[in-house]
Amino acid sequence: MKKNKKLLAIALCTLVTVVGCDNVVDTFEQSSRSGTVANDDVEAPLSDKAKPYANALKLSNEFLSLWQQKDFKTIYETMVDPEVQDQLTAEKMADIYKNVEEVYGPLISYKVGQWAFEPKKAKKQQFLFSIKVVTHEKRKLNYLFEFVLDGEYKKLAGFYVREKPALRAPGQIHSNKQ
Repeated sequence: MKKNKKLLAIALCTLVTVVGCDNVVDTFEQSSRSGTVANDDVEAPLSDKAKPYANALKLSNEFLSLWQQKDFKTIYETMVDPEVQDQLTAEKMADIYKNVEEVYGPLISYKVGQWAFEPKKAKKQQFLFSIKVVTHEKRKLNYLFEFVLDGEYKKLAGFYVREKPALRAPGQIHSNKQ
């Protein structure tokens, strides 16, 4: 009996070790992210499940590069879907940047190869959220880039900045609820 419990404990420890070493977490059907069970701010190549979202990651990184340079006009003109340009103007983005910087300090860094993707359905339309962990002077934040789930991911349908809560499992990426 003791031998069986010991073998079970060894098997569970081995499983936890293998899961903990994985650089990509894929669960909840289509949600996926880079990182380990213990740390989601890790760079990794796109998983097979995430490869269809490569352009969303590319655009998210381009956005952050221009965002860091405060080039809101280029973001607006080249990345924002014309259907939402009246809501997500260059001036609105400048205000968001200013407010974020006032509360959290300047943007320090982000990892180009860190990624998280979460498809969502809202109001009978499907969207993809590309989530980047961004380090500011005072705290890490989640930048959420919303795309229409069309397979192309060439234009932003929305953009949000949220405080990064404690580590969450995939499928809990977008919501601030734990």
